[in-house]
Amino acid sequence: MIVGFDLMGSDTAPITELSALKLLKEDPLCDILVVGKGDYENDVTDLGYNFRLADEVVGMHEIPTVAVRQKKNSSLGILLNTLKNGEVNAVVSAGNTGAILGFSMINLRMIEGVTKPGLAITVPTAHGYSVMIDVGANIHPKTADYYNYGLMGSAFAEIVLKKRKPRIAMLNIGIESVKGDEIRQKAYQNLQASGLNFIGNIEGNDIMKGFADVVICDGFTGNVVLKFSEGMIDIIWNMLRDTVDAAMRRRFGRYLVKPAVKDLKAKFNYEEYGGGILLGVNGVVIVCHGRSSPQALKNAMRLAKTCAEHNLIEEIRKRVP
Repeated sequence: MIVGFDLMGSDTAPITELSALKLLKEDPLCDILVVGKGDYENDVTDLGYNFRLADEVVGMHEIPTVAVRQKKNSSLGILLNTLKNGEVNAVVSAGNTGAILGFSMINLRMIEGVTKPGLAITVPTAHGYSVMIDVGANIHPKTADYYNYGLMGSAFAEIVLKKRKPRIAMLNIGIESVKGDEIRQKAYQNLQASGLNFIGNIEGNDIMKGFADVVICDGFTGNVVLKFSEGMIDIIWNMLRDTVDAAMRRRFGRYLVKPAVKDLKAKFNYEEYGGGILLGVNGVVIVCHGRSSPQALKNAMRLAKTCAEHNLIEEIRKRVP
Protein backbone atom coordinates (compact mmCIF):
# COMPACT_ATOMS: atom_id res chain seq x y z
CA MET A 1 0.00 0.00 0.00
CA ILE A 2 1.49 3.33 -1.13
CA VAL A 3 -0.05 6.73 -0.37
CA GLY A 4 1.05 9.86 -2.24
CA PHE A 5 1.60 12.89 -0.01
CA ASP A 6 1.74 16.55 -1.02
CA LEU A 7 4.61 18.24 0.80
CA MET A 8 3.64 21.72 -0.41
CA GLY A 9 -0.07 21.91 0.40
CA SER A 10 -0.78 23.47 3.80
CA ASP A 11 -0.68 27.11 4.85
CA THR A 12 2.62 26.41 6.65
CA ALA A 13 4.11 23.99 4.12
CA PRO A 14 6.44 22.21 4.29
CA ILE A 15 6.91 22.63 8.05
CA THR A 16 3.62 20.98 9.01
CA GLU A 17 4.00 18.23 6.41
CA LEU A 18 7.51 17.36 7.55
CA SER A 19 6.28 17.19 11.14
CA ALA A 20 3.52 14.82 10.00
CA LEU A 21 6.09 12.64 8.24
CA LYS A 22 8.09 12.46 11.46
CA LEU A 23 4.96 11.28 13.29
CA LEU A 24 4.42 8.66 10.60
CA LYS A 25 8.03 7.56 10.94
CA GLU A 26 7.39 6.83 14.63
CA ASP A 27 4.11 5.07 13.88
CA PRO A 28 4.26 3.70 10.29
CA LEU A 29 0.99 3.17 8.47
CA CYS A 30 2.09 2.42 4.91
CA ASP A 31 4.67 3.26 2.27
CA ILE A 32 4.65 6.93 1.28
CA LEU A 33 5.63 8.76 -1.91
CA VAL A 34 6.27 12.41 -1.11
CA VAL A 35 5.95 15.06 -3.85
CA GLY A 36 7.51 18.46 -3.30
CA LYS A 37 10.09 21.08 -4.22
CA GLY A 38 13.72 20.04 -4.49
CA ASP A 39 14.80 22.28 -1.61
CA TYR A 40 13.32 19.71 0.78
CA GLU A 41 14.36 16.46 -0.86
CA ASN A 42 17.07 15.73 1.72
CA ASP A 43 14.64 16.37 4.59
CA VAL A 44 12.31 13.76 3.14
CA THR A 45 14.86 11.15 2.13
CA ASP A 46 16.62 11.45 5.50
CA LEU A 47 13.35 10.23 7.03
CA GLY A 48 13.43 7.23 4.71
CA TYR A 49 10.66 8.21 2.29
CA ASN A 50 10.70 8.19 -1.50
CA PHE A 51 10.65 11.64 -3.08
CA ARG A 52 9.28 12.96 -6.39
CA LEU A 53 10.45 16.36 -7.58
CA ALA A 54 7.92 19.08 -8.42
CA ASP A 55 8.88 22.26 -10.26
CA GLU A 56 5.94 24.37 -9.07
CA VAL A 57 3.46 24.88 -6.26
CA VAL A 58 -0.22 25.82 -6.52
CA GLY A 59 -0.90 28.61 -4.04
CA MET A 60 -4.02 28.78 -1.91
CA HIS A 61 -5.27 31.93 -3.61
CA GLU A 62 -4.60 30.89 -7.20
CA ILE A 63 -7.52 30.46 -9.59
CA PRO A 64 -8.01 26.67 -9.83
CA THR A 65 -8.87 26.57 -13.53
CA VAL A 66 -5.73 28.54 -14.39
CA ALA A 67 -3.53 26.43 -12.09
CA VAL A 68 -4.80 23.19 -13.60
CA ARG A 69 -3.94 24.38 -17.12
CA GLN A 70 -0.61 26.02 -16.37
CA LYS A 71 0.87 24.07 -13.45
CA LYS A 72 0.84 20.43 -14.47
CA ASN A 73 4.33 20.06 -12.99
CA SER A 74 3.20 21.34 -9.62
CA SER A 75 3.17 19.07 -6.59
CA LEU A 76 -0.60 18.71 -6.98
CA GLY A 77 -0.43 17.96 -10.69
CA ILE A 78 2.27 15.34 -10.26
CA LEU A 79 0.55 13.84 -7.21
CA LEU A 80 -2.73 13.24 -9.05
CA ASN A 81 -0.84 11.90 -12.05
CA THR A 82 0.86 9.26 -9.88
CA LEU A 83 -2.60 8.12 -8.76
CA LYS A 84 -3.81 8.01 -12.35
CA ASN A 85 -0.82 5.88 -13.38
CA GLY A 86 -1.27 3.46 -10.50
CA GLU A 87 2.01 4.37 -8.81
CA VAL A 88 0.13 5.06 -5.57
CA ASN A 89 -3.13 3.73 -4.15
CA ALA A 90 -4.38 7.04 -2.72
CA VAL A 91 -3.29 10.66 -2.30
CA VAL A 92 -3.41 13.23 0.51
CA SER A 93 -3.07 17.00 0.17
CA ALA A 94 -3.84 20.09 2.25
CA GLY A 95 -3.56 22.27 -0.83
CA ASN A 96 -5.92 24.43 -2.89
CA THR A 97 -9.25 22.56 -2.82
CA GLY A 98 -10.41 23.85 -6.19
CA ALA A 99 -7.15 22.80 -7.83
CA ILE A 100 -7.33 19.36 -6.21
CA LEU A 101 -10.85 19.03 -7.62
CA GLY A 102 -9.75 20.14 -11.08
CA PHE A 103 -6.69 17.89 -11.30
CA SER A 104 -8.74 14.96 -9.96
CA MET A 105 -11.52 15.36 -12.54
CA ILE A 106 -9.04 15.69 -15.41
CA ASN A 107 -6.58 12.97 -14.42
CA LEU A 108 -8.90 10.45 -12.82
CA ARG A 109 -12.20 11.16 -14.59
CA MET A 110 -15.59 10.62 -13.03
CA ILE A 111 -17.02 7.25 -12.05
CA GLU A 112 -19.44 6.20 -14.78
CA GLY A 113 -22.94 7.32 -13.81
CA VAL A 114 -21.72 10.14 -11.55
CA THR A 115 -21.75 13.59 -13.13
CA LYS A 116 -20.40 15.74 -10.28
CA PRO A 117 -18.08 14.85 -7.38
CA GLY A 118 -18.92 15.56 -3.77
CA LEU A 119 -16.52 16.35 -0.94
CA ALA A 120 -17.45 14.23 2.08
CA ILE A 121 -16.30 14.90 5.63
CA THR A 122 -16.84 13.21 8.98
CA VAL A 123 -18.85 15.29 11.44
CA PRO A 124 -18.60 14.69 15.21
CA THR A 125 -22.01 14.11 16.79
CA ALA A 126 -23.47 13.09 20.13
CA HIS A 127 -23.36 9.47 18.92
CA GLY A 128 -19.98 9.18 17.23
CA TYR A 129 -19.41 10.46 13.68
CA SER A 130 -21.66 11.08 10.70
CA VAL A 131 -20.85 11.88 7.06
CA MET A 132 -21.73 15.17 5.38
CA ILE A 133 -21.59 15.47 1.60
CA ASP A 134 -21.11 17.91 -0.18
CA VAL A 135 -19.08 20.58 1.62
CA GLY A 136 -17.69 22.55 -1.30
CA ALA A 137 -17.21 20.68 -4.57
CA ASN A 138 -20.60 21.37 -6.17
CA ILE A 139 -22.67 24.40 -5.18
CA HIS A 140 -25.47 23.76 -7.71
CA PRO A 141 -26.29 20.02 -7.51
CA LYS A 142 -29.01 18.53 -9.69
CA THR A 143 -31.62 16.08 -8.48
CA ALA A 144 -29.49 13.13 -9.59
CA ASP A 145 -26.49 14.50 -7.68
CA TYR A 146 -28.38 14.29 -4.39
CA TYR A 147 -29.10 10.63 -5.07
CA ASN A 148 -25.45 9.95 -5.89
CA TYR A 149 -24.37 11.78 -2.73
CA GLY A 150 -26.66 9.53 -0.72
CA LEU A 151 -25.29 6.42 -2.42
CA MET A 152 -21.62 7.40 -2.12
CA GLY A 153 -22.00 8.73 1.40
CA SER A 154 -23.70 5.51 2.43
CA ALA A 155 -20.81 3.44 1.04
CA PHE A 156 -18.31 5.61 2.93
CA ALA A 157 -20.30 5.34 6.18
CA GLU A 158 -20.43 1.55 5.89
CA ILE A 159 -16.75 1.04 5.04
CA VAL A 160 -15.02 3.73 7.10
CA LEU A 161 -17.43 4.43 9.97
CA LYS A 162 -18.67 0.82 10.17
CA LYS A 163 -22.32 1.91 10.05
CA ARG A 164 -24.81 -0.85 9.29
CA LYS A 165 -27.51 0.30 6.87
CA PRO A 166 -26.64 4.02 7.27
CA ARG A 167 -29.53 6.44 7.77
CA ILE A 168 -29.50 9.09 5.04
CA ALA A 169 -31.07 12.53 5.45
CA MET A 170 -31.17 15.64 3.28
CA LEU A 171 -30.35 18.97 4.91
CA ASN A 172 -33.26 21.34 4.43
CA ILE A 173 -35.13 24.24 6.04
CA GLY A 174 -37.79 21.90 7.43
CA ILE A 175 -38.52 18.22 7.78
CA GLU A 176 -41.59 18.20 5.51
CA SER A 177 -41.17 16.75 2.01
CA VAL A 178 -42.44 19.98 0.41
CA LYS A 179 -39.76 22.15 2.00
CA GLY A 180 -37.00 23.73 -0.07
CA ASP A 181 -36.84 24.51 -3.77
CA GLU A 182 -38.08 22.33 -6.62
CA ILE A 183 -34.76 20.48 -7.00
CA ARG A 184 -34.75 19.47 -3.33
CA GLN A 185 -38.40 18.43 -3.45
CA LYS A 186 -37.70 16.19 -6.45
CA ALA A 187 -34.54 14.89 -4.79
CA TYR A 188 -36.61 13.97 -1.74
CA GLN A 189 -39.01 11.95 -3.90
CA ASN A 190 -36.16 10.20 -5.74
CA LEU A 191 -34.35 9.33 -2.51
CA GLN A 192 -37.56 8.04 -0.96
CA ALA A 193 -38.03 5.66 -3.89
CA SER A 194 -34.36 4.76 -4.28
CA GLY A 195 -34.06 1.80 -1.94
CA LEU A 196 -31.48 3.67 0.14
CA ASN A 197 -32.20 4.01 3.86
CA PHE A 198 -33.54 7.55 3.41
CA ILE A 199 -35.18 8.93 6.57
CA GLY A 200 -36.26 12.30 5.15
CA ASN A 201 -35.17 15.89 5.68
CA ILE A 202 -33.07 17.09 8.59
CA GLU A 203 -32.65 20.63 9.90
CA GLY A 204 -29.34 22.22 10.80
CA ASN A 205 -29.91 22.04 14.56
CA ASP A 206 -30.19 18.24 14.38
CA ILE A 207 -26.96 17.48 12.48
CA MET A 208 -24.76 17.09 15.53
CA LYS A 209 -27.41 15.19 17.46
CA GLY A 210 -26.56 12.18 15.32
CA PHE A 211 -30.07 11.57 13.94
CA ALA A 212 -28.59 10.66 10.54
CA ASP A 213 -25.45 8.78 9.53
CA VAL A 214 -25.23 10.56 6.16
CA VAL A 215 -26.29 14.19 5.65
CA ILE A 216 -26.52 15.33 2.02
CA CYS A 217 -26.64 18.95 0.87
CA ASP A 218 -25.35 21.36 -1.74
CA GLY A 219 -21.72 22.39 -1.54
CA PHE A 220 -22.41 26.00 -0.60
CA THR A 221 -24.62 25.14 2.37
CA GLY A 222 -22.36 22.30 3.46
CA ASN A 223 -19.28 24.53 3.44
CA VAL A 224 -21.02 27.20 5.52
CA VAL A 225 -22.19 24.59 8.04
CA LEU A 226 -18.69 23.10 8.21
CA LYS A 227 -16.95 26.43 8.84
CA PHE A 228 -19.60 27.52 11.36
CA SER A 229 -19.34 24.25 13.27
CA GLU A 230 -15.54 24.36 13.37
CA GLY A 231 -15.63 27.92 14.69
CA MET A 232 -18.33 27.11 17.24
CA ILE A 233 -16.41 24.13 18.60
CA ASP A 234 -13.23 26.23 18.85
CA ILE A 235 -15.08 28.94 20.79
CA ILE A 236 -16.76 26.46 23.12
CA TRP A 237 -13.45 24.71 23.74
CA ASN A 238 -11.76 28.02 24.62
CA MET A 239 -14.60 28.89 27.00
CA LEU A 240 -14.36 25.46 28.63
CA ARG A 241 -10.61 25.79 28.93
CA ASP A 242 -11.02 29.10 30.77
CA THR A 243 -13.55 27.47 33.08
CA VAL A 244 -11.21 24.55 33.73
CA ASP A 245 -8.32 26.92 34.46
CA ALA A 246 -10.47 28.61 37.08
CA ALA A 247 -11.53 25.27 38.55
CA MET A 248 -7.95 24.05 38.70
CA ARG A 249 -7.12 26.92 41.03
CA ARG A 250 -9.53 25.45 43.51
CA ARG A 251 -8.74 22.45 45.67
CA PHE A 252 -9.28 19.16 43.80
CA GLY A 253 -10.69 21.09 40.83
CA ARG A 254 -8.26 19.65 38.32
CA TYR A 255 -9.04 16.07 39.32
CA LEU A 256 -12.79 16.58 38.87
CA VAL A 257 -12.92 18.67 35.71
CA LYS A 258 -9.87 17.96 33.55
CA PRO A 259 -10.72 14.32 32.61
CA ALA A 260 -14.27 15.26 31.61
CA VAL A 261 -13.11 18.13 29.42
CA LYS A 262 -10.47 15.92 27.80
CA ASP A 263 -13.14 13.35 26.91
CA LEU A 264 -15.41 16.06 25.53
CA LYS A 265 -12.66 17.51 23.34
CA ALA A 266 -11.85 14.05 21.96
CA LYS A 267 -15.52 13.41 21.13
CA PHE A 268 -15.85 16.62 19.10
CA ASN A 269 -12.46 16.48 17.41
CA TYR A 270 -12.66 17.40 13.71
CA GLU A 271 -9.14 16.06 13.21
CA GLU A 272 -10.05 12.47 14.07
CA TYR A 273 -10.20 11.54 10.37
CA GLY A 274 -7.88 14.32 9.20
CA GLY A 275 -9.65 15.41 6.03
CA GLY A 276 -12.48 14.94 3.58
CA ILE A 277 -12.64 12.53 0.68
CA LEU A 278 -13.53 13.58 -2.85
CA LEU A 279 -16.18 11.04 -3.83
CA GLY A 280 -17.20 10.46 -7.43
CA VAL A 281 -13.76 10.38 -9.07
CA ASN A 282 -11.86 7.20 -9.96
CA GLY A 283 -9.42 7.28 -7.07
CA VAL A 284 -9.01 7.91 -3.35
CA VAL A 285 -8.32 11.63 -2.94
CA ILE A 286 -8.16 13.02 0.60
CA VAL A 287 -8.46 16.80 0.95
CA CYS A 288 -7.19 18.35 4.19
CA HIS A 289 -7.71 21.80 5.68
CA GLY A 290 -4.96 24.28 4.91
CA ARG A 291 -4.57 24.83 8.67
CA SER A 292 -4.26 21.12 9.43
CA SER A 293 -1.98 20.06 12.26
CA PRO A 294 0.65 17.34 11.82
CA GLN A 295 -1.63 14.95 13.71
CA ALA A 296 -4.52 15.77 11.36
CA LEU A 297 -2.34 15.00 8.33
CA LYS A 298 -1.27 11.74 9.90
CA ASN A 299 -4.93 10.84 10.47
CA ALA A 300 -5.68 11.76 6.85
CA MET A 301 -3.03 9.27 5.75
CA ARG A 302 -4.76 6.62 7.85
CA LEU A 303 -8.09 7.50 6.21
CA ALA A 304 -6.52 7.24 2.74
CA LYS A 305 -5.10 3.83 3.57
CA THR A 306 -8.44 2.59 4.95
CA CYS A 307 -10.40 3.72 1.89
CA ALA A 308 -7.87 2.15 -0.50
CA GLU A 309 -7.55 -1.11 1.44
CA HIS A 310 -11.32 -1.58 1.53
CA ASN A 311 -11.75 -0.74 -2.18
CA LEU A 312 -14.16 2.12 -1.51
CA ILE A 313 -14.07 3.39 -5.10
CA GLU A 314 -14.82 -0.05 -6.53
CA GLU A 315 -17.68 -0.45 -4.06
CA ILE A 316 -19.16 2.84 -5.24
CA ARG A 317 -18.80 1.76 -8.87
CA LYS A 318 -20.81 -1.38 -8.12
CA ARG A 319 -23.62 0.63 -6.55
CA VAL A 320 -23.99 3.39 -9.15
CA PRO A 321 -26.78 2.38 -11.57
